[in-house]
This record gives sequence, C-alpha cells and structure tokens, in this order.
Amino acid sequence: MTVTRVLIALNLLVFLWQLRLKGPQALAFEQRYALSLDGIRDREWWQFLSYQFLHGGWIHLFFNLFFLNSLGPVLEETLGARRFAILYLCSGVIGGAVHLAGAWLWPGTFGHPVVGASAGLCGLLSALCTIYSEEPLEVRLFLIIPMVMRAKFLLLGVALVSMVGILFAWGNVAHLAHFGGLLGGLLLLNVMNVETVPVEPPLA
Repeated sequence: MTVTRVLIALNLLVFLWQLRLKGPQALAFEQRYALSLDGIRDREWWQFLSYQFLHGGWIHLFFNLFFLNSLGPVLEETLGARRFAILYLCSGVIGGAVHLAGAWLWPGTFGHPVVGASAGLCGLLSALCTIYSEEPLEVRLFLIIPMVMRAKFLLLGVALVSMVGILFAWGNVAHLAHFGGLLGGLLLLNVMNVETVPVEPPLA
C-alpha cells in the first residue's frame, strides 16, 4: 500500500471517529487534538501532527482527500515514499507553526484552533509546482472554468490567494496555515536537495 493511500485511510478513519462523538465528548476531542495556541502552551505537542487528520465536515474532508489523491501519487513516485511522507507531514507542521505565530501576534484574527490536511497539501502543491515548474497544467478556475498554465504560475496564484486571505481574513479558512505549508514545501525541497525537472524540447 502506498503512503498516499495510508494517509487517505487515516483521514477517513479519524473523521469517522469524530462523527461518533457528540456534545461534550466532541468538544473535548477537538480541544485535545486540534492545533491551538493554548494547547501548545500546555505542551500538547502532538497537536502539530494530530490536527492534520481532523476535519470540520464532509465537504472539508472531501476536497482535502481529492487533492491528496491528485497530488500524492505523482510526488510519491518522484520523491520516494519516505521523503514524500516527510514532506507532507512536516509541511503541515510548518504551516501549523506559522498559524500559531499569527495567533500569538493577532489573537483576535488568528486565535481560533485549526484542523485539516490543507497545510500539508499546500506543501505538496508547492513541491510539485517547483519540481515541474515549467510543465503546463490544466486547472479549473473556481472548480469550473478550464485553464492551462505553467505549474510555477499556479503556485504563484495560490500564494497570492493565501496572502489576500491573510490580509483580509475572509472565509472560515486557515490562510496562514496554507501559506506556511507552501513555504514549508519549498524549504523541505531545499533541505532534501531535490532538483527540478526540465521540460524536454519538442522533437524537430
């Protein structure tokens, strides 16, 4: 079984466990395993990993697993299982740390607990778009309008959306964690010394 499938299975199992919990049990579970500044102050360090497997609902889970299934296999084949797992989980940790820095500096805006795999996924996207920066990708604007752009421009677009989200704090989205995940992916690629893949010139 691939690492991607293991991660998908773990996310599903944790979410099904969340659904079993009601009322005070659900609240206590989230307080213990979602990532929060209070939790880290209480030395609940596991939150840096556990928050990545919690989700706020079926839609949140569906989109994260959709992107994990889309990005994971390519990067796992490119990097190998071990480096892929490190990239995913450590990008999530870095994204969470950036969110907590914002929570410490601006508690009124970023002080809420955070859950979800999005920071790790942003790390995967950052890595994929860096390794294959010149590759043309077909994407859907607003998940509807088809567009073709080079991978590096997709990364730039996602980074800009995250920055706008941070500045204007719109939506119930952890934009700081996303931006931190993007940075984490770039940092980890440099640490792993992964080279970009050049585009082969067309045959004459």
